[in-house]
Amino acid sequence: MEFLHPSKGDENRVILLLIVAKDQKTRLVPFEWDFRSRLHAMEEKPSQILRPPYNFPRLLIPLTYETAFALVCKQEIVVFRGILTGDATVGQPSRLVVHDALDGSGSPGNVPAWTGWARPMRPLSNSGLVMDNIYICRADGIVRYIDIREDTEPMISSSYRAGMLKANLDGAFATLDLGNESNDLLVAGGDMCDGGMWYFAPRQDLHIVGRMRNWSPLGDIALAGRAAASGAQAMITPNETERVFACSSRGPQHGAILELRLGTEATTTGPLIDLGGMAQKGVVDMWALPDRSNTGIYLMVAHPTDTELILLPASNEEDPRALSDMEELDHDTRTIAAGSTADGMLIQVTSSSIKAISQEHGISPLDSKFERVAITAACFLTIPARSTILLTVTQDQDDFYLHHGHFGIRDGSIAFEELGKPILLRSEASCVSLQWIDDRIIAFVGTIAGTLQYYSAEPGSSFVPYYEYRFDRHMSICDSVVVVTCQEKANTTAGHLVVCGLRDGTMRTLLFDKDTSGKLRSLIAGDLWTERAPENPALSLCEELSIGNTSIKVIPDASRSNRAIIACEQRMYTLEYTGHPSAPNPGVITKIWMTDPSSPSFQSGPIACFTQASAKIPHGFSNFAAGSLFCLTGSTLLIADLSCSSEPTMVPRRLPLSGTPVSIGFSQHLGKLIVTYVTSPLDRKGTPKGRSTTPAVALIEPESDFNRSNAAKADKLNLLDTSELRSGENLLDAVEWLPTDGVNQYHMLLIPTKIAGKTELEATGRLLLYSLKTDDAGETRIELKRYLEREAPLWSVATFGDSSILYGCGNDLVLQTFDMETRRFESAVKIGLRSPVSQISVQGSRLHVSTRSSGHYVFKIEDDKIVPQCAGASGRPGTRHFVMPDSLILTTDLESRVAGIWQPPQPQLDRTAPLVFEAFLPSPIRSFCKVTRPSRQQVLPGLQSEAIIGTSDDGAVYQLTVLDEDTWRLLAFVQNMAMRDLRTCPYPPYLVHERPLEPSMAKKENMHIDGDLLVRLLDRGAISLLEEMLSKSPNPDPELRYADFATPEHRRKRFEELVEAAFPEAMSRDPKTLLSWIRALILPAL
Repeated sequence: MEFLHPSKGDENRVILLLIVAKDQKTRLVPFEWDFRSRLHAMEEKPSQILRPPYNFPRLLIPLTYETAFALVCKQEIVVFRGILTGDATVGQPSRLVVHDALDGSGSPGNVPAWTGWARPMRPLSNSGLVMDNIYICRADGIVRYIDIREDTEPMISSSYRAGMLKANLDGAFATLDLGNESNDLLVAGGDMCDGGMWYFAPRQDLHIVGRMRNWSPLGDIALAGRAAASGAQAMITPNETERVFACSSRGPQHGAILELRLGTEATTTGPLIDLGGMAQKGVVDMWALPDRSNTGIYLMVAHPTDTELILLPASNEEDPRALSDMEELDHDTRTIAAGSTADGMLIQVTSSSIKAISQEHGISPLDSKFERVAITAACFLTIPARSTILLTVTQDQDDFYLHHGHFGIRDGSIAFEELGKPILLRSEASCVSLQWIDDRIIAFVGTIAGTLQYYSAEPGSSFVPYYEYRFDRHMSICDSVVVVTCQEKANTTAGHLVVCGLRDGTMRTLLFDKDTSGKLRSLIAGDLWTERAPENPALSLCEELSIGNTSIKVIPDASRSNRAIIACEQRMYTLEYTGHPSAPNPGVITKIWMTDPSSPSFQSGPIACFTQASAKIPHGFSNFAAGSLFCLTGSTLLIADLSCSSEPTMVPRRLPLSGTPVSIGFSQHLGKLIVTYVTSPLDRKGTPKGRSTTPAVALIEPESDFNRSNAAKADKLNLLDTSELRSGENLLDAVEWLPTDGVNQYHMLLIPTKIAGKTELEATGRLLLYSLKTDDAGETRIELKRYLEREAPLWSVATFGDSSILYGCGNDLVLQTFDMETRRFESAVKIGLRSPVSQISVQGSRLHVSTRSSGHYVFKIEDDKIVPQCAGASGRPGTRHFVMPDSLILTTDLESRVAGIWQPPQPQLDRTAPLVFEAFLPSPIRSFCKVTRPSRQQVLPGLQSEAIIGTSDDGAVYQLTVLDEDTWRLLAFVQNMAMRDLRTCPYPPYLVHERPLEPSMAKKENMHIDGDLLVRLLDRGAISLLEEMLSKSPNPDPELRYADFATPEHRRKRFEELVEAAFPEAMSRDPKTLLSWIRALILPAL
């Protein structure tokens, strides 16, 4: 179907052309109408039959003159004209394929289909000629450029191959306007490859600009490595032992198992660098310093007893080299801090010296040594348009002093000048930090006494102590401290936050009130911190997060002022503050995932040490690695660019397969993924024939890296002996079974199959039972022990008890028990259903069964019998289910509906399971799994500790949450108001103005809280929008009028009542707090 271009001067006419296949004939069916009239005035024009070889066109392309159009067929393109004046005139066809070589797609004698077309966006100089220029693409990635002219015969004046995209394209294909007059940007993708962007200049080859990840379609899903975790192991992201894997994509080139990961991506920008012996000595800290010679970047690495300086070249063709000959620096002592200045100095601070060298010729270095005192801590601050400040803590016998000074150049030499007088500290410093806030120098000093001290100074003067914050728990010693801004919305700073990484694995975020601190009386004489604390302290607790059990390192993100980078227990996170600092949980914490563009299955090891290069490159310095992360894992150095996205994004990790995945599960016994998939070997030898498919089974390590360890490993995963399968037999699932006789436990694999017959009704099936054995080398083998042959396909299988199995055979649910003594299956127990079984799950003695068209059933095993308990009130096509606590069951179907049904504790007379709620999603959910929420979400009111994750064919990942009644009523009230505003709900439901604002449980379909709508509310001016909705006066337009709570006073009063019911007493109830709570509520649990 396409709209054709009308004739010149008749722009009000609309022409719609359909190509319809009916009764073994293909017809062109045109419709015409004036767009100023109503649609029922449409006139159907006489249809025209398409004759071979044009009766099965792949593409319909409207041309820009006289209602002409082009049809792209299997191997040629032809132009039609005059469709409205009778039988269309058919032009001379042009052959598209002559010697185009296939690229892994199609088979001999079967040319891949043409799948998309687009017009060039660049202006064409044609000297007044009426012409069309078209790109068309083929499924194997071939792109052709077609030139069509009206005044020539044949009309297709030229057709040539523009390039090869090296992708399987069966989806999107378009051109983007670059705003210039010479080039096009092609965008293409499909469900058998990653998408991409290609730059196309006239008379030049296509050049790829970048790839766009594609993980659709998503199928079966599994939770790998689930284990009980407590305390700090479950504090941040979903439990580190929980990893979600899903079947993704299709085809021999793109089929894969995908690890679903949500967070902030850090993309490696070059090859991995092996530091070898440098890393083996142990790395305490490192700093990335710019190289003004434009050859790379300096990396200063501190070991426990010495220091090394490494030059990392900007070119990947050069190897890193150690600069041990730079005598101006101290290589024999551990470096405490290192930094650089805007005018090209490199500065090194050790326990006994301050050294500085200039990268400009003719300037003498600085070598300042200390004999009586030792430097224990140091940090740098570069003040814009001023100088670089160095803050140090020195130890003189048992006393500790705070010093600061600045660097400059005098008489051709680097000089360091102390500013003000030293300040005596009461205890040893554990960390220091310098900040430039409101034209003042702010110093934060963490001490081993469990305090954080705050000092302030005017430029050029001494520090004055202002406030001391005390951490109240044992081992709460601050090991690192940074300051970030808190942004309520874009370019708006709501305040400054002090982020403290503590030694006990927790992180404290303190609200820094600079206005209050400016009013405090300076305490200079006597004991500095014995005065009574002020009523409005300069530092107050904003939030506390538990991350691990060991010390936390935190640094500011050089690219975003409201984000910090955190490392704890060899993992890295970002902490970003976007909500109001006084709200609960204002920070958004996400895991940092390292990715390698050349290796989709790449997974970094534990991070031993990291640093970040400055994002602000001084004039004349190289911009190589500006803002990049430098991470040491083992002996390998990774250089990665950290994403600047303010929201967590999907960062999938791909484990490639040589076919299309069918099902996935996780073996707790082996610690491996159990995957069934289908391969399609391509045989280019011999005569053309249909492509065959071969089932396969693989056991995959979740940590596998096929691209680096063994490039061919993905093609050698299959453990199945295909000679044991029958012709046309397909594997439908794979379930681990551990039967036991009370003494011994056996490891088995259950695989239900379908064997194709001449018709669907003649299809049969088998249940294959494989044993799994692991040899001394750790390799697992499977061996077919026995099989059960059945007269219908076996669609699903589950285990029950010590030695029983359940499976769906045709329309029957079957229970069979394996006798461990006789090694035989006992007689089957059956119960008939109305349609085939699609999923079976076991919960205690209860069985939950979803069927393809008759809904959900609950059974109970009593005395070796299957006893019905209850069933859903209505049948739904192709349902899946997930059993939740409190007898709640989530079901989904092919109509994109998710329903919650309640299982009564005792069977009712009508044996129905009442419908509790119903929601309609954009696409149907294919599979469910449950993940544990981060602990900081678990403490939120109205939220359960676990979230449900669902996957869909279009690649969408859904998160479902069950709310308590008070939380639901509050969110429903906000949603009912937001649905009347086009800024948050561009396509409101029909007759939305007749819906009351007061939440009602009468209609089950109205109980769905749309998380996407809440996200739009937050992103499009949450505070102002909410205030506007609460304060809106009655509208005279009946379609915009509220059905209830018409006046602002009544609306606000009801809103405050709902907030009071949902929030605990300790929480603030102002709109800022509510919206920050909503933001935390909808955070992803992945």
